[in-house]
Amino acid sequence: MSKFYVSALALALVGSGAHAQSSTGVEKANKRYDGSAVNTRFAGSTRLDGGMQRDAFWSEDFSGGDVPAGWTNVDDLTPVGEEPVIFQWSDDPTAVEVAALGHEHMLQFNASGASNGYLWANSDRGLTSAPAENHLTRLTTGLIDCSGQTSVLFSMQSVIGVFDNDASEFVKVKVSTNLIDWTDFFPFPCLVTGASAPPCSRFSANPEMVNVDITSAAAGQQIYLQLEWQGGWEYYWAIDDLALSSLPDYEIEMNYAYTSTTGNGEEYGRIPTDQLPDMMNVGAELFNLGLGEQTGVAVNVAFSDADGNPVAGFDNSIGVAPIQSGETVVADGNINFPSGVGLYNVDFTITGDNIALDLDPSNNSAARNYEVTNDVYSIDAIGNHPDGTEQLQQYGTATWTDNAEAYYMSMYVINNTMQATGVIVELGPATVAADGASIEAFLVDTIDVIQLPATVSNWIDGVTSGNHEITAADVAAGTVGLQFSQPVTLSPGAYYAVVRVSGSGTVSTTSATDGEVYILDDNTVPQPAWTSAIYLPIDFNDDGTEGRHSYTNGTAYAIRLTSNTQVGVEEMTELAGVSIFPNPTNGVFQISSDRTDMLFVEVTDALGKVVHKTNFSALATVDLSDLAAGVYSVAVSSATERTVQRVTIK
Repeated sequence: MSKFYVSALALALVGSGAHAQSSTGVEKANKRYDGSAVNTRFAGSTRLDGGMQRDAFWSEDFSGGDVPAGWTNVDDLTPVGEEPVIFQWSDDPTAVEVAALGHEHMLQFNASGASNGYLWANSDRGLTSAPAENHLTRLTTGLIDCSGQTSVLFSMQSVIGVFDNDASEFVKVKVSTNLIDWTDFFPFPCLVTGASAPPCSRFSANPEMVNVDITSAAAGQQIYLQLEWQGGWEYYWAIDDLALSSLPDYEIEMNYAYTSTTGNGEEYGRIPTDQLPDMMNVGAELFNLGLGEQTGVAVNVAFSDADGNPVAGFDNSIGVAPIQSGETVVADGNINFPSGVGLYNVDFTITGDNIALDLDPSNNSAARNYEVTNDVYSIDAIGNHPDGTEQLQQYGTATWTDNAEAYYMSMYVINNTMQATGVIVELGPATVAADGASIEAFLVDTIDVIQLPATVSNWIDGVTSGNHEITAADVAAGTVGLQFSQPVTLSPGAYYAVVRVSGSGTVSTTSATDGEVYILDDNTVPQPAWTSAIYLPIDFNDDGTEGRHSYTNGTAYAIRLTSNTQVGVEEMTELAGVSIFPNPTNGVFQISSDRTDMLFVEVTDALGKVVHKTNFSALATVDLSDLAAGVYSVAVSSATERTVQRVTIK
């Protein structure tokens, strides 16, 4: 089951009864998938894409079929008679799924060499509640010769998820020369539990390319390495391709970049022209992994349109002071930006006096996209993200125990008075048009939801869209427009666009006949707490007391606010001019369109599971040859239009 997380401005959620349901019906209190996917803004300590491992003077790829000989593998805290948490060997990347608890990016270990062997520790253990005692997992190597090294970098591929104990404090890489005295290093400095503020998260990237400078304890020594994890009821930790190498002279990297029209961290995917600020807050986090000081460093910010054409007149450079070895800095600035209607790509690139000597240029850049619209405001950017970065989840009426009716909401910062006419909702693939599946939209003040006692009853101007029964046409379109009974005047401030969804609250793995409503959650870009929120009518803590009902959860629900006077179900028209060929196919087919704008493709199997996503303009080639034979649904959509066609794989 999932736990919701409350902003530090409110209170920490302890022992919440806000539980999610799995498709198997197994209830795991407080831990299952809640939509908080990997934090793509902070993708790891460094990538270094093999450059340093090629020069490694020591390495271990776990291809030997077991924990290496001469290593120790213990749990020093779990009481005798209870299952200890120790590392185990596997060459099946999906072996970790039992401890992922439905979190899609954790369902397998994506290290490049995982199929040749890796180690992982299962903190979840299939427990139904948190254990009384922590585990203290310690994996210790044999003696490693670093006596000839003047600098030592530890690296590995890894993935980890935490729930009770912050990895930033309780996961360590330790170095010793005598197995008694240890020096601690912390490989996951931004991996924490609870309502983490971007760029931090409770899940690492998969894989996270971890690099830790252990020179101070290892250079010129014979050493032992130890990986230590003190956990309670966490998920799992998988490791592969451990290596020791010399630090490069020059290696600077960009950990993440951001574009915010509020200056408070929110990154809106679509912004109406009349809600644009005068300046955009942009920036990037930089880390100097090299031995040498980085001087003359700046972050170049460049804009291009949907076709990749540079937008002249908006290039900027944000300079920073010299960066010392091991230092992290943020380049931040407020800049002019293109504000004409259209989709824009923002490219961030590091420059500096020593950039030509940089070991791995591939980690010197990042990208963000945003769209300026006439009348659509969305925190999500589904369909508009840079290629290969989009991550989606879904929430709905069968997500939370005892809550077949739930309220999902996205926050909108209004800079100038807006006449809100309704919302547009992107439906999740698990939506089923049947009796009881309905949706209603309205607006509330953010303070009503965040402060206690929370309520969703104070509709702005008393206006709603009325209750809309989900139809087969809605499901086929993947989008539903909900027009308010009358326009709502929003003065400058912050508001939630809320949808109340109702359904049967059941989950079936063999058929989908019970009415359910799911909405998409864009997990691609981390957002501040309370940017998306949920209200549960039925909420009890584990001790039986009443819960707080409102929680910050998810990242960017696809609940889009609009001022279009024609918004409504009838406006969600068929996307014309799309063809798929050949069909049937051996798995490879092309999608063509007479449209020149960016279109979004989502392929789902017969059970509604998303198996492929991509973006394209005019023509795309899709390769599903690795999937089983059968009939698949191919949805092609723009921001307001959609078509669904069936493809048969022979």
